[in-house]
Amino acid sequence: MSQTQTLILAIGVFQGLLLFTLLISDKRVNYASKLLGLQCLLIATSFVLPLIVSAGESQFAWMIGLLVFLPACYGALTYLYCRTAITGSALKHRDMLHLLPLVLCYLLNYDLLFSAEKALNFVTTAETTLLKHNLTKVVFYGQAIVYAALLISMVSRYQAKAKQTLSSYNPDIFSWLWSLTIFMVAIWVLKVLFYFISPAPVINIVADCLLVILIYFVAIVQWRNPGLFHIQQLAKQRQQPKLKPSSNGLLEQDMRSDIFQMVQDQVKQQALYRDSQLTLVALAQHVGVSVHHLSETLNQYGGKNFNQFINEYRVAEVCAQLDHNSERTLLDLALDAGFASKSSFNAIFKKHTGQSPSQYRSQPPATAVSTKF
Repeated sequence: MSQTQTLILAIGVFQGLLLFTLLISDKRVNYASKLLGLQCLLIATSFVLPLIVSAGESQFAWMIGLLVFLPACYGALTYLYCRTAITGSALKHRDMLHLLPLVLCYLLNYDLLFSAEKALNFVTTAETTLLKHNLTKVVFYGQAIVYAALLISMVSRYQAKAKQTLSSYNPDIFSWLWSLTIFMVAIWVLKVLFYFISPAPVINIVADCLLVILIYFVAIVQWRNPGLFHIQQLAKQRQQPKLKPSSNGLLEQDMRSDIFQMVQDQVKQQALYRDSQLTLVALAQHVGVSVHHLSETLNQYGGKNFNQFINEYRVAEVCAQLDHNSERTLLDLALDAGFASKSSFNAIFKKHTGQSPSQYRSQPPATAVSTKF
């Protein structure tokens, strides 16, 4: 093992143990943070394995059988971490099934747990014809493919739901989640490339570096911001009973028009858009129509989803304030209009007006982009 790889592994072990301690012991952190702390501990423990193997038949060789299969649960832990971070929900008893790949690896190779010599031969032998070892490879790398697909599906599903039902949809949260997903997929691709196609040491070093950077960077940010990735409104919607669509099917055009006009009147007159936590479900209950009919009306008659519909009113209010030469800060105007964050305000405002808020403010009212809502 090269000195560079040894240094990377040593840093990974130290940082992993440190972050595990911080995330588990800090009372500020949430459930997802503690799950991430557990993953940091397991990764740090896994980084010890190459150091033990390079030492040969040492007094620590008995640990090889315990450590070699730990990465078989990384995919599950990443998936569960993202799910709990988004929804804030705790793990359930059925989530124990996500440990099945790890358990299968141990069951197929139980003899490695009791023989340091066999375990050392297992990790140092390039190829093997034993059926159980080939099955182990299928489980070990197959779980990575399965959980990569599950993670992509989950993030896509929650992003689509947030766009459709939340007025405070923040694209930055999902940018983080997609970055995390892409990094995890890239790491496993490099690992597969190293073990099955090209055993160049640099590939494995790069994969280890990416793993250290990814997990530990996210862990540090999670420790500083326990609410990272959490979307409170989605968590609330999970707890509410699902409302079934009317048995009448699709609405008539006149009915859509009446519902749309009623929604417009109430949202504008009562300034419902100023509630940054407003959701499709809450608006439907306020107006007195089903969620299905409200969504259908906005999409089919209004030509926009709930998020776009509500944010048009928010942008219009900020523009009106700026046209009247308001001296208040842009952030104050945005928060009063119902935007939940500065980043979402800037992105949505530019999307609707073609200008950033500061550019819009710097122009005379006569030349500012008009907004019709």
